[in-house]
Amino acid sequence: MKKIYDAFCNIEELICGAILCIIVALAFITAIARCVSHPISWTVEISQFFLSWLAFLGADMALRHGRVLGVDLLTRKLPEKAQAAIRLATDFLILLVLISFVKYGIELCLSNYKRSFQTVGISYSWATASLPFASMLMSITIIMEMILQVKILMGKNEPVKREETV
Repeated sequence: MKKIYDAFCNIEELICGAILCIIVALAFITAIARCVSHPISWTVEISQFFLSWLAFLGADMALRHGRVLGVDLLTRKLPEKAQAAIRLATDFLILLVLISFVKYGIELCLSNYKRSFQTVGISYSWATASLPFASMLMSITIIMEMILQVKILMGKNEPVKREETV
C-alpha cells in the first residue's frame, strides 16, 4: 500500500510541475502576443483553471512534506508524546475542515456546472472540482499523519523530526 501511495505522490508532484510549466508558458505567450499587438484572451482563463489545480494539489504536497505554516514555538519544548498528542488533536480538527471542504466543494461544483469560462467554453465546475479533489487527497495525508501520531503515543514508532520551515 505504501508503494502505491508513494507512486501516487510522485505522479502528483510531476503533475504539479507540468501545470507550473504550462502556466509559465501561457504567461510568456500572452506577454509576447500583447507586445506584437495580438492579445490572446483564452490564455488567461486557461491559466486561472490550471492555477486553481496547482494551488490545491500543491497544498497537499506541502502538507505531506510538513511545509505548512505552523506555530510550534511552545510545543517544540514539550516531550515527544505530548507533541504527538497535540499534533493528533490539530490533525483531527484539520480533517474536519477538509471533510467540510469536500462536502461543500462538491456542492459548489454542482452549482457551477452551467457556468463556463467565456472564451474557451469549459465548464467552471472543472476548476472548482480542484477543491474537493485536493481536499480528499489532503484528508488521506492527514489520516496517515494521525496514524503515525497514534503509533508514537503508543510507543510503537520513533518520533519523526519535522523539517524546519523557513
